[in-house]
Amino acid sequence: MNVLIINPPWPGKGFGTRSQNRIIKHRSDKYLQYPVFLAYSAAQLKDAGHKVCYIDSVIQELNVDKTLSLAKENNPDVIFMETTTPSIEADYISLEKLKDATDAIIIVGGPHATYFHKQVLIDCPSIDIVIRHEFDTKIASVVSNIHNLSDIKGITFRKNNELVDNFDGTVAENLDNIPFPDRVTIPWHWYKEAWYSRLPFMNMMTSRGCPYHCAFCLWPQTMYGHKQRFRSLENVFNELHHLRDKYKVKEINIDDDTFTTNKNRVIDFCQRLRKENFNIIWTCNGRVDNVDDEMLAEMKASGCKMIRLGIESGSQEVLDKINKGLTLKKIEEGVKSVKKHGIQALGGFMFGFPYDSKNSINKTIQFAKKLSPDQVQFSIPMCYPGTSLYEYARDNNLLLAKNFKEFDMTHGPVVKTIDMERDELSHILAKAYKEFYFRPKFILQTLIHLRDIDEIKRVLRSLKSLVKTIKLHQNL
Repeated sequence: MNVLIINPPWPGKGFGTRSQNRIIKHRSDKYLQYPVFLAYSAAQLKDAGHKVCYIDSVIQELNVDKTLSLAKENNPDVIFMETTTPSIEADYISLEKLKDATDAIIIVGGPHATYFHKQVLIDCPSIDIVIRHEFDTKIASVVSNIHNLSDIKGITFRKNNELVDNFDGTVAENLDNIPFPDRVTIPWHWYKEAWYSRLPFMNMMTSRGCPYHCAFCLWPQTMYGHKQRFRSLENVFNELHHLRDKYKVKEINIDDDTFTTNKNRVIDFCQRLRKENFNIIWTCNGRVDNVDDEMLAEMKASGCKMIRLGIESGSQEVLDKINKGLTLKKIEEGVKSVKKHGIQALGGFMFGFPYDSKNSINKTIQFAKKLSPDQVQFSIPMCYPGTSLYEYARDNNLLLAKNFKEFDMTHGPVVKTIDMERDELSHILAKAYKEFYFRPKFILQTLIHLRDIDEIKRVLRSLKSLVKTIKLHQNL
């Protein structure tokens, strides 16, 4: 069959980030993450003998008319898209127009469609099938059996004017059986992160699932669960060799939820990078409580440039309530260790939890300045449907958002806090960025570490993005 994978237009302030984003929002700049799961989907569809084409209206800056024109040119039998909470209302409109233009069978996946799998079929008659949880491992089977879906687990679909809800099946345990992402059909060069240093830059994943239970975290609760499944290092390095030999890759981002959970595996990975002479730099997501000096030394020696660390709050009470499983002391020790080994620490902080107050948020800002990571990301938790944080806010009548569009991080917080107005929190976020980045101590720290032209360019890009972010939140 002819399958069109599409990321349709998403009107709003800036560039909408749907696929491969844990924080779904409109960005002020055009640095969008590579959609690894869509590329996995394309690869598996092709392996099953289907023809696959791709349109990304956001990255290609296509309006609705141009998107529909391109879709009709591809003459698809099936259209697939990944939906999200803040984009869902725009997605419905796009899918209705695509259905009218092509008469294709419409399949959707993603966290929002997983959580509201029956509701999206009710709300949008143009949608025919919902693939719940890990859509990329199921989509080839769904398309290959499109007229007889009764044996396909983990889907919800229409049959004889009724909704059929097949039970969830098991997840793909052996990730080595999944073909590498199709970076040709889903063009790798369209996408890059704001913090990249070298090109070509690529995203990859070496595991799925996260053993931690943070209340706000979307993917483990909606997509692939809390059991972490690892690709073998042999399989990972086969992909790395492919990226090096075909694309001359110079920088890799490992987009596992938590790459650092298995110390021995991380060390083996680092030692093999060195042994096989991979002259690349790389970044990953980690936790402050599962890195140590031995691991960090190996990571640094093998080219690790930066670890993104979820810190979230400077209030122990808030950390406990969001089930972070960390202490302030452990956070301080972890950040200090990362920096000691010459690896950049990017600290992720959130404020605007239902348990937050002016006092706890001030503690978080002061804690960020005390830790002084090399970069920070301040954000307001969106409490996406499917997370325990959403259910807590819903059950306690704390939701402020009037519709799902307000979950795109350009409308301010979506839940009530203890003692703050909605617009006040957005202004505090802008103030936090200014207080952190414009300190003389931080500016000096940054200048000292500028050792090559790539880092200078990265810092200038980051500064431009920072100014846009501050302006956005000041104007909310």
